[in-house]
Amino acid sequence: MRPFVALAACLAAAGLAASGAPAPDPCEEAKRSNGWCEAAHAGYVAGVEVRSSFLFEVLDTDGHGIIPAEVKCETCRKALLSDGYCPIHRMGYAHGEAFMSALTWHLARARVVSPSTLTCRACRRHTRGIGWCDRDHVGIAGYFAVDDRREFEELAKEYDLLLAAIEKSASCEICAGAMITNGYCRIHRLTWRDGSPVDAARQE
Repeated sequence: MRPFVALAACLAAAGLAASGAPAPDPCEEAKRSNGWCEAAHAGYVAGVEVRSSFLFEVLDTDGHGIIPAEVKCETCRKALLSDGYCPIHRMGYAHGEAFMSALTWHLARARVVSPSTLTCRACRRHTRGIGWCDRDHVGIAGYFAVDDRREFEELAKEYDLLLAAIEKSASCEICAGAMITNGYCRIHRLTWRDGSPVDAARQE
């Protein structure tokens, strides 16, 4: 009977090992693609969880197909050719598609990295947030890497705006969306610019 006892013990040990292994992250793909995760009822942008579906829609992580001949703005036409950004319309272009927020435009231009393939500790740490690695000359936000320092600084600024908008969404989703778009909250009658409310007296 001993062989059977030994086999049972091995199977039990294997079961314990399997149960102790971390379960796959159901939102892994959403984090890699700036997508929505049904399992968490949340979206992810640069690895940051966005629980407000309204704010996630405003962030507009999906590119939009465009018809170049119908683009009238000269700045937009030039940006379309260079994967650039039009500050007039707050619209960026990458890979022939239009992105409606500066943050998602930066992310569309970035390259995707996998934490498991990174040998640099600092770079791996940045995949859990954001940061620049002086050793490897690369900036990382979540699963997205940018090699140009100036572009990374612009990305970091938009990343901070994202965090502020997420915090604001807990009290007012409309204000949070307006922070991203330089828009207007009809509930609080506030116009937002660069992440801050504009004083009504200054608008007159």
